[in-house]
Amino acid sequence: MIVMKFGGTSVGTAESIRLVADAIEKQPNNKLVVLSANAGTTDDLVELIGYLPREQYNAKTKLGEIRNRTTNLCSELQLSGKATKQVAELINEIEKLMEGVELLGFISDKVANHIIAFGERISTLIFYDYFSRKSECDLLDITNHLTYNKSDSVYNLSNTEEIIELLTKSSTVITQGFICKDENGNISNLGRGGSDYTASILAAELGATELQIWTDVSGVMTADPRIIETAKTKDYINITNLSKMAFFGAKVIHPDTLKPTMKMGIPVSIRNTFQSENTGTYVTKGREDNNPAITVKKGCYVYTLTTKSKKDLYLANKYISSIVVKHNLNLLATYHNDDTVSYVYEKNIDELIDTERAIKKEKVDLLYVCELTDSKINVILKNVNNLNPKRIDLDWDNKTLLLLTNADNDNIKYSAFHDMLLSSK
Repeated sequence: MIVMKFGGTSVGTAESIRLVADAIEKQPNNKLVVLSANAGTTDDLVELIGYLPREQYNAKTKLGEIRNRTTNLCSELQLSGKATKQVAELINEIEKLMEGVELLGFISDKVANHIIAFGERISTLIFYDYFSRKSECDLLDITNHLTYNKSDSVYNLSNTEEIIELLTKSSTVITQGFICKDENGNISNLGRGGSDYTASILAAELGATELQIWTDVSGVMTADPRIIETAKTKDYINITNLSKMAFFGAKVIHPDTLKPTMKMGIPVSIRNTFQSENTGTYVTKGREDNNPAITVKKGCYVYTLTTKSKKDLYLANKYISSIVVKHNLNLLATYHNDDTVSYVYEKNIDELIDTERAIKKEKVDLLYVCELTDSKINVILKNVNNLNPKRIDLDWDNKTLLLLTNADNDNIKYSAFHDMLLSSK
């Protein structure tokens, strides 16, 4: 049995839903299919909740957009009358919850979580009706099995024998990602990236032979193709390096969601719904391929404070730490020279800095390069001046490099750096 997870863009249109169905049918094994909400639906539901309870007109307008988009999708897929009616009833349930919120003049977290969960409930109902006309399948309500305690980040998958029984009866079982129940039995969710997490939990707890994450890119690339057009798909990526890439801005998948499968040693592949013949990238604990991966984060800022003593250094770190925690900032890197300490942020934070402090600010680009070899590191060191480097932090043990460069570098320079590195031995 394999677990296949499809994201919002994969089930966002009638055409993409047809491609998802084709990808599922090509798999010879029994499949447990985990679906996100249709593209844009969760964001719309979050926006709708933000209007409640006072801005009812805006909330109803947003619900109308969801209803129209969903109705059109049902029509394009030629769903059965029964399914079309069920989808309409789900949207009517949202409207009733909105009316209750209006009467109370207050929206609780319980109701908000309930409303957000309709995205996955709708997408799985639509897909189930469409796919059931092509192949034998069953629909599973994941909220009857998966609970999650957000306070201590602990999940529990109950009655797994019922899921296994469904998988023995049908070649395909369809269920929802992201949503679950909390420890009190209320509808809740796993947070952003929750559909990947759902799929990872199911794969780990049910002993799947593989977890496939289907998205709109062909796995993990050697670089962001929007910056470096010649980026290639990696055959393999180490989970630790994937974590670092995510930290520095790569957006394919958040590696924390894969912890259950990684712990159980279950293979994970990241694949492209729109190029189903592509085998994508396998995420592993150890194996890597021969192509390094480069993450480019443009337009970062370095803030440098003078520290003439250990006490100054302690006070500077304490001051910066308070800003990071208070404003939930992403501190990308920090380094200490003889009499200065520098902090690298992904954005300008001038409005958060005490103007009386003597702080130097500089705009830079940040490059993180991983899965290197000794020879490729030497190639970088010989050619790095082409990027006008400002700082190089090299980790020989883990074969990674953190590079701060001139923020005026254009994409052509980064492409040349990427191509030189991949072509070198």
